[in-house]
Amino acid sequence: TIEIHEIVGYAKQARRAVEMLDGLGLDRVAGDTLSAAATAAAVDLAGFDDSPTVPLDPREPAIDGFKAVLANLATTIEANWQGTIDQLDPEFLHDLRVAVRRTRSILTHGKRVLPADIGEHASERFGWLGGQTGPARDLDVYLIEWDGYTAPLGAAAAGALEPVHALLERRRAAAYATLVESMRSRRAGDLMTAWRAWLTEPDDDQPQGEHAGRPLGEVVARRITTAHRRLVDNGRLIRPETPAEDVHSLRKDAKKLRYVLECFGSLLPEGPRKKFVQRLKVLQDNLGEHQDAEVHIAELREISRDLHHGGASPDTLIAIGQLTERLDQRRVQARTEFAARFDAYDTNATEDALSAALDGIGR
Repeated sequence: TIEIHEIVGYAKQARRAVEMLDGLGLDRVAGDTLSAAATAAAVDLAGFDDSPTVPLDPREPAIDGFKAVLANLATTIEANWQGTIDQLDPEFLHDLRVAVRRTRSILTHGKRVLPADIGEHASERFGWLGGQTGPARDLDVYLIEWDGYTAPLGAAAAGALEPVHALLERRRAAAYATLVESMRSRRAGDLMTAWRAWLTEPDDDQPQGEHAGRPLGEVVARRITTAHRRLVDNGRLIRPETPAEDVHSLRKDAKKLRYVLECFGSLLPEGPRKKFVQRLKVLQDNLGEHQDAEVHIAELREISRDLHHGGASPDTLIAIGQLTERLDQRRVQARTEFAARFDAYDTNATEDALSAALDGIGR
C-alpha cells in the first residue's frame, strides 16, 4: 500500500502524486494501511473491552444472567492468555488474574443457581489456575513499586539494594516460567475448552440449581446484601491484635462484594452503584496497602537470608534492613488507619447507598 498525506501548503503536490499513482493503474481505497490491515484480519482497533459488566435484564432467569457474566469473564481470560505467556506487559497477567478471581467469586455467588457439580468442579479448577498466577503477579507488583519503595532511602541505599532488585527479577523470571508451563499444559487447555463448551451448551438437559429459574435481579440483590453483611460482621471483629491472616480474609470479603457489584453492574442504577462502590473502594485500598506490605516484607526477609548466605556486602544488608523498616512502617500505618476506614464504611450512609443501588432490582 501507498499512503498520501497532504501537508499544509502542498496540496498541489499531493494531487499530482495521487494522479501519478492512478495513472499506474493502482486501486484507490479509503482509509489508511493500518485500518485496511485490521479490517482484513478482523481486528478491532478500539481494543478489547475487559469490562466485567454485561447487559442484563433483572427479570431474566438467574441461570441465564450468571452464564452471561461467566462467558464474558472467560472471554477476558482468553484475551489476556497469550499476552501473559509472551510477557508483553504486566497488565496482561493482572487482567487475567482478576478475571479468574472474578470467575471464582461469581461461581461462589452462583451456588443454588448453577448446577452443583459444574460449580464445584469449575471453582476447584479455576482455583488451581489462580494459584499459578499468584507468585508472578506478586513479584510484578514488587518491581513496579520498587522505585517508590527505595527512592526515599537515598541514592546510596538504592544502589546498595541493586542485588536485591536483581534477585527479584530472577525470581520473577522463574515464576513466569512456571506459570507459562502451567498455562501451556493440557490441564489448562482442557479447563478452558470444557468451560467454554459448558457456557455455550443449551441448558435443556442439564440439572439446574434450585434458584436457576428465579428472577436474576432478586437473586443478585440477595447475594450483594449477604456479601455486604459478611464484610461488616467480619470487619467488626478486627482489633489491633487481630492476626494479619484475618485482615487478609477481610480483604477477600471486600473483593467478593466488589466483584459481584462489577459483574452485575448493569442491573443497578449507575449513580447509586458508583456512590456505594466509592465507599467500598476506600476500605479496599487500605486493606490492599496492608496486604502488599505484608507480602513484600516476607519476600524481603527471605531474600535477605539468601543474600546473607551468598556473601552479600554489609552495605546491602544494612539497606535491606532500612527497606524492611520502611515497608513495615507502611504496614503499621495501614493497620492503624484501618479502624477509621472501616468505621467510615460501617455507617448508615453506606447502608443508604447500598439500598439506593439495589432499589428496584428485585428486593
